[in-house]
Amino acid sequence: MEAKKNIVVLGAGYGGITAALRLARLFHKHPEYQIHLIDRNPYHTLKTQLHEAAVRKTEISIPIDRIIQRRNIIFHLGEVTRIDPREHIVHGESGYLPFHYLIIAIGSQVNFYNIPGLQENSFPLQTLKDAQMIYDYIGQLCKSAASEPVEERRRDMLRFVIGGGGLSGVEFAAELADHATQCTRDSHVNPREIEIIIVESGSRIVPGMDESFAARIHKKLLGKNVTIIPKSKIIGRTPDTATLSSGEALKTKALIWTGGIRISELARESGLKIGQSGRIIVDEYLRAESYPFIYAIGDSALAINPYTKEPVPAAAQFALQQGCLVAHNIYADIFEGVREPYHPKLMGEVVSLGRHLAVGWLALPFLKKITFVGFLGSLLKTAIQEKHIFLLRRESGKWVAPQ
Repeated sequence: MEAKKNIVVLGAGYGGITAALRLARLFHKHPEYQIHLIDRNPYHTLKTQLHEAAVRKTEISIPIDRIIQRRNIIFHLGEVTRIDPREHIVHGESGYLPFHYLIIAIGSQVNFYNIPGLQENSFPLQTLKDAQMIYDYIGQLCKSAASEPVEERRRDMLRFVIGGGGLSGVEFAAELADHATQCTRDSHVNPREIEIIIVESGSRIVPGMDESFAARIHKKLLGKNVTIIPKSKIIGRTPDTATLSSGEALKTKALIWTGGIRISELARESGLKIGQSGRIIVDEYLRAESYPFIYAIGDSALAINPYTKEPVPAAAQFALQQGCLVAHNIYADIFEGVREPYHPKLMGEVVSLGRHLAVGWLALPFLKKITFVGFLGSLLKTAIQEKHIFLLRRESGKWVAPQ
């Protein structure tokens, strides 16, 4: 019996899980091909909702076995240690796996930029475990503050500093501001003693968004009593102090770091060609340079927007589009179809500013867009999140969402 030809997907994030499911659909009448999915976790994380899990402990993970059940996908729990592109082999902690085609979708990691003391004394917000640790720590601080008789020490315990005013930092700050009322109610601390500070190195928060939108978000955060310190960097951290580039020292027990990401060194160490930010150089079909049987998507890929000639941002909506595209292109490669070049489609942007508030816009035909502020924006954000769940269920067939 002839061995099956493996199509291997590294990473079960937004792009990877989408690619695996779409491949399973495309190849369901071709049993000679086997889809493999590898991830270090047994679940798919809804990363755009990490800030909710960190503050409200909402459920944002879906077991992978539930998503891929009854699909021609074999899941491998573990970490890939090396890719051998010449021999078409992926090496892992417990063995190796040959591949016919490979999709690299391993996402990104936290970048602490070698800032002294930062990694040891801060909480990143990049994984589900990070969110769980932050949630538990916030609860501990509220309880400790409630029994602390000295006001200055209480204020230090209840001063939350967020390093980075990008999307993750802003959404976390807004969510935390809403949660402060619960903290005060449950632990009987004075709400006026809770302080939330965003430290942003740029001149404004969410620098990747339109300036008018950033101004709206800034105003809404101020309305939630969030302090914003622009044009400043965290240059040092001890267990109870964050030192800024301005020379100011912020007393805080809780520093949440959302100030940067870095790409895994796996691709570079495996001999693939790397571009800026450590992302894999890909062509218009998202194939790795010199290796047409290896595709890269999401944070891993240095995908270029053909219209702007700029790199496509690392965002969930682009990873989802890329996951669908590479599955199509691999199918086209094998069965002599027509590959499609990648053209990113910006469907809109929504920034959550708490449980019932969001600011965003949605693309309309003829280059128009409609904006949402407030509760309508919140509904739009929820609709986008639910759409991803819906598409996962559609791609995977009969699947019951977690209760």
